[in-house]
Order: sequence, then C-alpha cells, then structure tokens
Amino acid sequence: MQLFTEFDHQLKKSIEQKVESITPSEDMFANIQNQIKLRKGDNDMTIKSQKRTRGIMIACAILVVTSATCFAASKIASVSGGLDKQFDTIPTESQMEKELGFTPKCVDEFTNGYKFDVVYAGTLSGNDDDKNKVVEIDTANFVYLKDGNELSIEAMELPQNSSVPEMEGEQITLANGQIAFYDEWTHKFKPADYVMTEQDKLDEANGTYVFSFGEDFDFTQHSQVISWEENNIRYSIYCYDDKLSKTELIKMSEEIVSAD
Repeated sequence: MQLFTEFDHQLKKSIEQKVESITPSEDMFANIQNQIKLRKGDNDMTIKSQKRTRGIMIACAILVVTSATCFAASKIASVSGGLDKQFDTIPTESQMEKELGFTPKCVDEFTNGYKFDVVYAGTLSGNDDDKNKVVEIDTANFVYLKDGNELSIEAMELPQNSSVPEMEGEQITLANGQIAFYDEWTHKFKPADYVMTEQDKLDEANGTYVFSFGEDFDFTQHSQVISWEENNIRYSIYCYDDKLSKTELIKMSEEIVSAD
C-alpha cells in the first residue's frame, strides 16, 4: 500500500471537482509524491516530517487544481521545491517579504504559554512535462512549543488564477468576526506491509479512522485543525494528540487574527 493514501484521495477529489474535463495521470500523482519524499526526507518517516508533509500535500493540491485554461495550455506534471529555509527567530516583516515571499501574521508567544520555536519556509512550483514552471505557492510552517508539546501553524499564500480546495469541517465565527473552519480526524498509522482487516476497511469507509502506512508505524493519533483565509493567505493551526481543546485552538486563532 502507498503512503499518504488519504492525501491522494483529497488531491484527486479536488482535481475532479475543479477540472471536470481533464483527468491528470497517475504518473503525475506518483511524481508529486516522489518529489515530496525527496525534498522532505520522508524515507525516514519521522513524526515531525509527517506533520510537515501534510501541509505540503495541501499546497500540492492547490497547485494541481489550477484552472482548466492553465491545464490546457501546460499540464502540471510534477511539483518541485520544499521548505528549505529555516529561521530560529521570528523574521521581521521585511525579512518575510524578502525570504518568504509574503508576510503572514504570527505571534512570539500565545497567552496559554506556547512559544515560538522555529519557522520553516519555501516555495513549491507546479511544472509541466517540459519542467517549465506553471504556478508556484509560498508556504511557511511556524512551530510553537510548550512543555515539550509541539503546535504547528501553516501559512500559504494563495496563488493567483488558481482554484484551491475548499476548507472543510464545522464553520465557526471567531470573536473578531473572522470566519473559520474547525475539523478533526483520527489517524491510524500502520507499517507499510500491514494488511487491512475487514473492520479496518469499514472504519475507513465510515470515517472513523484515516489510515496511513509507513516504516515502523503502529499507533493511533487524534488531530484537530482550525483554518481561515485572510488577505490572500490561508492559515491552519494543527494540534495532535489532544494537547489542546477546541476552545483553546479557537482562542489561539483569534490571537493570530488580531496580531499586528
């Protein structure tokens, strides 16, 4: 079984919804996965890289659902690039513009004690069969820590002339009026050679669990995310293993929206 099966499903689902008359090839999906694995070192499949990869896969989904006109002119065949920049202190606005290509909001510390640790950033490019760049997206992953627990906040600049996957989950309104979406799911990570049982298949079909497969994986993980779009940037706060409640995530989202 292949890795990131759920992400592949969402990727294909987005393409089918946005580009009805065009069917991207299976080779394209394989190429995307290979590019990401090479760039992120996913052969090791550490938990941290798994978290960051989710954001990259979402960015890839944005890249490959570019308008039908773009596909007709030059079909996206591969994705290149990666989060190759690292900042151990929060960049200034001018540094963000110069190094990241855009200026997402962020905070140094949340009122609940989560403190900034590091930010990874880079640009992903969608390329045609001749390796010509068709579209690109700037993305940054801000990591916050508290008592050894990690929180990931991803910011992606929405590309022009592109269709993006819709945010999913429960629509909520933050205290400052910003519309956002709350979603949660439970992952079951299994070894690459694991054979799904009939109960596994039933659980996957009814949405009880999302299955992912990788070397030496064998655990269950509950995840939450709050996403919103502001000033052409999509923000997503990810929490794993129930370290934070839905209410706490909402409060943190409001702090980012209210940031200068």
